[in-house]
Order: sequence, then C-alpha cells, then structure tokens
Amino acid sequence: ILVDFQKVREDKQEVEYIFGYPEMNHRLVISKESQQGRSLDTEQDRNFGAVVWKVLKLYRSQGSWPDRGTYAA
Repeated sequence: ILVDFQKVREDKQEVEYIFGYPEMNHRLVISKESQQGRSLDTEQDRNFGAVVWKVLKLYRSQGSWPDRGTYAA
C-alpha cells in the first residue's frame, strides 16, 4: 500500500485531508474530540484506514495535526 495525504482544512472540531495515490482524489475528516475518521466520498477501504491510522499516529507523537505525509506498507 502506498497512499499520500495532505491537510486541506482544520477548525476547532475537525481536520480534513485529501488522500490517494498516484492522485489524491479522496477526502476524509477526523473529529478532534473522538479521533474517529469518516470518508467524504468513498467507502472506508484499507487506504482510508491506513491514512487515518498514520495521521493519528503522527498527531499523537507530534502533538499537532500533520500537514502531509505518506503511508507505505
């Protein structure tokens, strides 16, 4: 699996990312309170799960929502 992601919006309640590979053509939102992700335009497949996992891992280690990154496995 190889999936890129990039933050496109952040407010007090949630963070929105675009993701995909080779094109970032999918969107997801993560609730800051519950730290649960939801897809905005596709099924919650393994790429969706991989991005949510990676974003939350980076957030927990850095203390801020990452601007961009890549999940590779």
